[in-house]
Amino acid sequence: MIDERAKFINSLYLRNLIEGNFRENEVKIKAYSVEQSSEVIASEGSFFMKRVLIKYTSRSTTDGSLSFIVKINANPKGRNPKDRDVYEEKIPSISNLLLKCAGNIKFVPDLISITQEPREVFVFEDITANGYHAEYIKSGLNLEQSKISLQKLAFFHAASAVAIANDKDAFDGYTVGALTRDTGKFYQDILKKITHQSNPLQIDGVIFDKLKALNMKIVSKAVEDYTRVTPFRVLNHGDFWTRNIFFKYEDSSLVDALFVGFQSAVVGSPLIDLLYFLNTSVEYKTLIESRDHLIYAYHETLKFVLEKLNYKGHIPTLNEIQVDILKNCALELIYLLAIAPILRANTNIVLPRDQDTDVAVVSEKELVEIYTGIKKDVTTLLYAFNDNGRLDWAFSEGKIKGLIGKFQN
Repeated sequence: MIDERAKFINSLYLRNLIEGNFRENEVKIKAYSVEQSSEVIASEGSFFMKRVLIKYTSRSTTDGSLSFIVKINANPKGRNPKDRDVYEEKIPSISNLLLKCAGNIKFVPDLISITQEPREVFVFEDITANGYHAEYIKSGLNLEQSKISLQKLAFFHAASAVAIANDKDAFDGYTVGALTRDTGKFYQDILKKITHQSNPLQIDGVIFDKLKALNMKIVSKAVEDYTRVTPFRVLNHGDFWTRNIFFKYEDSSLVDALFVGFQSAVVGSPLIDLLYFLNTSVEYKTLIESRDHLIYAYHETLKFVLEKLNYKGHIPTLNEIQVDILKNCALELIYLLAIAPILRANTNIVLPRDQDTDVAVVSEKELVEIYTGIKKDVTTLLYAFNDNGRLDWAFSEGKIKGLIGKFQN
């Protein structure tokens, strides 16, 4: 069945694409196919993805072949200036900064072209042809995959912190992310259903009672956590989870990770990405057993890169990051309870990405189905929240200070 939204991908379009971007002349398309890219990356909310395979001839070859990933805006009149700016401006500037201390670090697939007609279209190299692949969403990432993802993220965060310090005006368009008072209404509805007196998810009684008491406070505090202005600021990916990360192996050894999908990029605390990734992407067993190890791996890399780049601001210590996580537990609760289960279930439910997104509410029946099979792991993580006081709503400085000793050397 032909996707009407992708009908513009024809011989003329492909000929112009090759001639305009690969220094080929007199291109003739012999054959091409347009396929869904994969179950993992076929849909990015407001975008959909196609893989294009082409056979062609030109003045220089009689047997040319190429493959591309075409990312198409589902809204014919839609535009995503963040996505375009990140790929065209922010990633190149961040990569150039890293040349000083780390050589050529690649964060994203090579961008081949962006066009606006007949709809917004991004064309990328097909990184699967170079050995990169996405992981199955439901299984979660193992320790090795999680660690390399966070280390690569730390390079990105560190260089972006330097870029922001050098020219904060260049990041003016990144003050609003995916979690706002408007989009928070979607998550408030989910929490309301989770903490209904019927206890539909069968959460442990002690934990359930505490969540119920916090129900009306969690979202507003999470929005404050998300939007707060911090001394150390980075460019967050904004949707940093399994679906947007591709891994490369060589001789069974994991050697690299690349990122895609920056529609929700936002400047703010690095916890926006760090906590989002931990809760949405790491397999539960690894998260339960190795959470502190992963946070340490992220911080160690962040500190190293910032020092190599001669960052002039204050570099957060590991202790400061751990304490900041305690202070911003409302944000993590939203990730753990309302976002991660939906993403991990790989459903067709669309999460709100901005205040203009019109999304359907999630029914109690859907939530019960989503939580099937993960209740034990989520409860274990909630007990960890409870053990260090984060379900007693420890938001006052006095109570937080009593927890700092857990992380002091």
